[in-house]
Amino acid sequence: MTITEQAQIELKKALNSFNKPGAGIHIFNTQGCCGPSVQMDITTHIENGESIISLQDIDFFVADALLPDLTNVTIEFDTKGFKLNGLQKSGSCCD
Repeated sequence: MTITEQAQIELKKALNSFNKPGAGIHIFNTQGCCGPSVQMDITTHIENGESIISLQDIDFFVADALLPDLTNVTIEFDTKGFKLNGLQKSGSCCD
């Protein structure tokens, strides 16, 4: 997993405004319109079955089951928000 410079800037802004010690970015699966969907949010602790990945001074708390799927993913940011570029979709009904 990698992160672009703009995504790094925006994630650090979000974490700074969250203003809680130990906060990081939680990456997890949730049910989406085409099956499992990967989501991100901010949390202050790691859950059971997760690992910490540190990139550019940002801690990501990632579900262990997702680690293989994130190997070739780049976290990007543009006018539409964050995108996990390179993440393989589980179905074809959503774009």
